Amino acid sequence: MIQDTETNAEDLRQSSAWRKYLETLGWRTEIIDGCALRIRRIGPLGSVIKIQRPRTLPLEKIEEVAKKNRALFVKIEPSDNIQIPELKPRNFQPDSWPLTPPRTVIIDLMRDDEELLKSFSKDTRQSIKSVSNSGLTIQHYSFENPNDENEKALREFYSLWKETGKRGRFYISAYQELSNKMAAFGKNAILILAIGKDSRALSGCIAIIHDSISYYHHAASARAGQQILAPYAVLWRLIKENKKRECKKLDLEGIFDLRYPNMGKRWINFSIFKLKWGGEVLEYPGSFIKFYNPLVKLLFRFGN
Repeated sequence: MIQDTETNAEDLRQSSAWRKYLETLGWRTEIIDGCALRIRRIGPLGSVIKIQRPRTLPLEKIEEVAKKNRALFVKIEPSDNIQIPELKPRNFQPDSWPLTPPRTVIIDLMRDDEELLKSFSKDTRQSIKSVSNSGLTIQHYSFENPNDENEKALREFYSLWKETGKRGRFYISAYQELSNKMAAFGKNAILILAIGKDSRALSGCIAIIHDSISYYHHAASARAGQQILAPYAVLWRLIKENKKRECKKLDLEGIFDLRYPNMGKRWINFSIFKLKWGGEVLEYPGSFIKFYNPLVKLLFRFGN
């Protein structure tokens, strides 16, 4: 298995490309024993540190980095339950707001198309068949070599994403942030758009590939696209593109998690869509936080 050379990262958010993307947002990285610590300075107050899905968790050294950088808090999202017993003795407590999806669906791509289709729900198979006759054009873009065509397609997706965010009442980052992310991952960033008969984008998704895993990172659709089942055509095309690139798995990046009911209420309908694709549900331990500043701890409690 080919792994990231920076941390031997098995997870997208420990990768060197993710570091490159975070640098555009003001985060810097320290690598400690194969664990990537993402550190952001908060003016004269100090800093905040996040560690997402690390392969190793050298807590003693992490605490040293936290003190050196005058951390207000450190937030850790473990890769598995094995890492949890070490957290409580060091005063890391369960946190109510994970940064990465704590529950997701993983589709095994090491099967032929016929096997995959059989694993889908009956409704999904029918939707794929139905949308194939709708006159949609499915277009695929890679960002290895940025050009005007790619930028135009990314802006079309961004407009769809903003529309979807407004409809679903969730935050959408600035266009430049999305553009920086695509540039950081280059050839491993994929954009797929479903174009209607009037040449308007009706649905789309962005996937990021790391370590033979494709992450269904962002998805968006217009109401008109939903009505003709365009999201099914987009995800089916993504699966086929992933298989061409010899990806082993597709991570659908988050479904509703009962452990975080307030966070995921708006995920319910999208979760139902994701669960129709015959994948395996995978649950991560969630998020843990340690405060180094009592005032910040009080503010967090008040906010929650």
